[in-house]
Amino acid sequence: NLLPDKKYVTTWNYGGMTNEVFVWMNTIHLGLISDRIPILFPIIGCEVQVGVGAETLSAGSFFDLPRLSEAIKHPVLDWQDVKKARFDQAHHLTDHSPHKDDELLGCWSIVQTFDESKKPLGREGPHFLHLDIQYTAVPHSVKLNGTGAGWHTSFDGLAHLMTPAGRSEAFSLEPPLPTYGKRPLPPTTPHPKPDDQVACFDNLYWVWTKFVWEWEHFPSPTWDAVGTHLHFTKEADEIATMYLRALFGLRDGQEIPPFVSIHVRHADFKNLCPDPTNVKSCYAPISEYARHVQELTAELARNHGPDSPLSHVTEVIMMSDETDQEWWDEVDAMGWRQPRPYEDQIANDHGRRWPAIVDSIIQSRGAAFVGTSQSTMSIVAAKRVMDWNKGPVRLVEWGRR
Repeated sequence: NLLPDKKYVTTWNYGGMTNEVFVWMNTIHLGLISDRIPILFPIIGCEVQVGVGAETLSAGSFFDLPRLSEAIKHPVLDWQDVKKARFDQAHHLTDHSPHKDDELLGCWSIVQTFDESKKPLGREGPHFLHLDIQYTAVPHSVKLNGTGAGWHTSFDGLAHLMTPAGRSEAFSLEPPLPTYGKRPLPPTTPHPKPDDQVACFDNLYWVWTKFVWEWEHFPSPTWDAVGTHLHFTKEADEIATMYLRALFGLRDGQEIPPFVSIHVRHADFKNLCPDPTNVKSCYAPISEYARHVQELTAELARNHGPDSPLSHVTEVIMMSDETDQEWWDEVDAMGWRQPRPYEDQIANDHGRRWPAIVDSIIQSRGAAFVGTSQSTMSIVAAKRVMDWNKGPVRLVEWGRR
């Protein structure tokens, strides 16, 4: 389903759901810069977060890609628009056998060049899509200046690599760029060069315009070019609205009151705690979030005036990956609402990945937002509330009292 007069760019799945969203945004941004059509990989695997047997979801399952394309004046595709695969079905961890219809595709590897392993990043996506990927390491020229160690690359460097001049420069290097293929090729089949029509990379998470962690800043180039236009589908919004009404005890058609949304990330952030025997000492207490809620509701009142419903916001919805019931008892004591009781119902009705999607939509609906610094889920929620709702936001530093 590829157009012969068009060129494309793609990459594979990486990390948790919000990390996947950032990779999608980077892929689209790279497509804009290089004048290539981005093809977005499906969300697959990540059993650590959702357990074994979760359905595979395309980006268009919950993001309005036609609306995005219209806003950025550039086409955006899902892989299911290009190639048949088992979309909306579970990925099986034991499914590693080659398929008879696997297609050979040459791709670029960023990780092979900049990681100590000197191997590409292995992901489930290519196998799921029935692709046999053979990699060529990217040249060091794509490295973002001043970043030292790590996989950090620049949009301009990668865009140049995909041009005829960039490819010619890369293939004329001596010694030649290293290659890698997980599956041995027949003796008569030469290692394929990275495809020119469908340029593919093993990872596009660590790509920046000028400096690392740009998405934590306001403004942010990739967010401003892509993310702010990446809205949820009408269907996804309606699912979140249904559960919001249930959360507030409202009937169909009743208006949902304005609220402050909070996202507290704990789970894997415990690895950042200098004292692993006292992880709770690293958590910002509930009182810190309550202080920010008070500041934000006061700011809403100042900004909107006494006649606006936003001057009297009293509702708060807390979302977190915390599992300690004592901590949630503190949340309950604050009188704050939480969608946790509906997680099983959401998963049963819509799929295992949907509780996180519903949480993301609820976070984005806040009149104001309080999140966790360095959490990609909090960062993207904060940007949505700022851009879509013109609401104030705060990000709580890790462990700050």
